[in-house]
Amino acid sequence: MAKGNFTGTGTSAVLIAANQYRDTLLIQKTDNTVVALGIGETAVAGEGIQLVNINDSVVLRGPAARGAVYVIGDGGNGTYQDGAGVDFRSGQYVA
Repeated sequence: MAKGNFTGTGTSAVLIAANQYRDTLLIQKTDNTVVALGIGETAVAGEGIQLVNINDSVVLRGPAARGAVYVIGDGGNGTYQDGAGVDFRSGQYVA
């Protein structure tokens, strides 16, 4: 299992490298700066998956979890962890 923290910058950067054996990846934002994620491609501010509020999170599974994930967000902080059984939800759940 891999886990760690990230800080977004003004340019797209690798949050976590690709791993062909990874099945699940949780990414959670821990501050109030908006970050954008690129799943398997460069992150672009204001596009793709946006983590806006403190504790917003996304869980990637299967092929989406195996690719590299990129982040952009000037000073946005967060954390990530991979591994089976990783799942976290806060606030309203939208299916």
